[in-house]
Amino acid sequence: MSDDNHQQDLATQIENHHRSGEFDKALELSERAVESNPVDLEACGSRWELIADMFPEEEAGKRVRPEIESVLGTHPETPEMLGTAYWGYMGLPGRTKNVPNSLYDKMLQYPRTKIYQAALLGLAERSQDAHQQWHYYQRVIDECTVSDVSWSSWYFSTHEDMLRLVEDDRSLATDDSLDELIDRLLKAHLSLCQETQQWFGWAYTEAVKWRLKFNVRLDKALEILERAETRLEEKEEQTWLVEHNKRSVEGACKDIARLRGEIYLRQDRWREAHNELVANAPDFLESLWTRFNESTINYLYMLGRSAEGIGEWEKAKRYYANAHFAPTPHEEGRAGLERVYHQMQRGATDTFEAFLKDTETEYRIREDADREKIRQNFIANRLNKKATDFRLETLQGEVYTLSEMSGKVVLLDVGASWCGPCNMAIPEVKIVHERFREVDDVVVWGINSGEAPHQVQKFLDEHQPPWPMLLDSRREVSKAYQIKAIPFFILIDKDSNWQYSFNSSNLIDGQPLIWLIESLLSD
Repeated sequence: MSDDNHQQDLATQIENHHRSGEFDKALELSERAVESNPVDLEACGSRWELIADMFPEEEAGKRVRPEIESVLGTHPETPEMLGTAYWGYMGLPGRTKNVPNSLYDKMLQYPRTKIYQAALLGLAERSQDAHQQWHYYQRVIDECTVSDVSWSSWYFSTHEDMLRLVEDDRSLATDDSLDELIDRLLKAHLSLCQETQQWFGWAYTEAVKWRLKFNVRLDKALEILERAETRLEEKEEQTWLVEHNKRSVEGACKDIARLRGEIYLRQDRWREAHNELVANAPDFLESLWTRFNESTINYLYMLGRSAEGIGEWEKAKRYYANAHFAPTPHEEGRAGLERVYHQMQRGATDTFEAFLKDTETEYRIREDADREKIRQNFIANRLNKKATDFRLETLQGEVYTLSEMSGKVVLLDVGASWCGPCNMAIPEVKIVHERFREVDDVVVWGINSGEAPHQVQKFLDEHQPPWPMLLDSRREVSKAYQIKAIPFFILIDKDSNWQYSFNSSNLIDGQPLIWLIESLLSD
């Protein structure tokens, strides 16, 4: 076996043991990386990533920093060596703050390379000043191309980062420079889609959304949507959309039409806007989240505005009410209702407050009916699969076995500390836990998928979940229940059958989990 193959095999072995949760074995194996001569850079990178996962922040830093410094001091300076050292520092808590200025200086001596781009992006991330961040991002798109760095996702993201800066500080860019930046974003995004075989409509619609956000050249936004529709007629686009993005052609067409309706609305083309928005409205009753999230409330407001524009006062009243009386009201919903009130035929003694009260009463009836439809849809779709048994431990060594919970309804919350949506869902799961805290027939367990003990402890310290957290370092539960994304909620009935799954953090007031548990308790 050649040295190159041996080195490649070592890095792969470390990563395989790491992914399998065999942390100690991976650590022992990785010792060879720093002992090899010449230094095995790829294996070193895998080792430093492993250490950052295995150990608490302070200990990880104490282990990794001296090794990086040793590599920098003894290994011939090459782009590969500088890149390995850079990502070693970036894997530690604090990311860019760990990277010495001297390393940035060396990386910037290799223009039009991966490490050059990484240095500019690292300096932008480290900066606290928006104008300085803009400067570094501008250098990335001016001095690098996708073909130079082969990191099309990063090149595309740089344009997005610049646009986000403009969201916070509009003085950073004129309308003309924004127009150009969004065009460059679209070009970079299309390159990413081509490289990863993602449907081009993703790039087109995102560019249109940015134009709507800044109200820049909406005529050009309509042209972009035409290009999206033309591309959608092609077989390749449909294949990528359906097979790679798990979307439907019909759904993509509706996405495009909804954006066109929003553009028409901005242009005061009321009838065209209303027709597009009504004909292509999303299914608001998929879940409580889809019914009450910010995007839906804004869509309902747009429906009201377009109905008002064509003089359909009753329709406008209904849409505005749906936007105004929602749990998180649209900020302009009440004003819309007031405009409608003054246009409708009212009795001489009627007041706006009386009109508002009657309108709310009508809305509450609709809301209750919507909630019940959503509930019925959720509880009707049972899986009826035999639950796979497992035996896992907590950090304290307490053993939990699923089969011993026969006769109880079990809720499993599968996640990880690095997963933002998992953390966002914790307060909602606490609502569920509190709702059934005194019900003996309900058990709530958290399952940490694939993390080292210190990471789990940090999560517990931060979020204080009142249910047991089980360690699944080898991801046995994820494999058994074919979990492809987290958070993932599994509900098991009293007969140890897997009945429901919910693979999202989009919970509202603990629903739909509370509905599903209540349904299983009623069996």
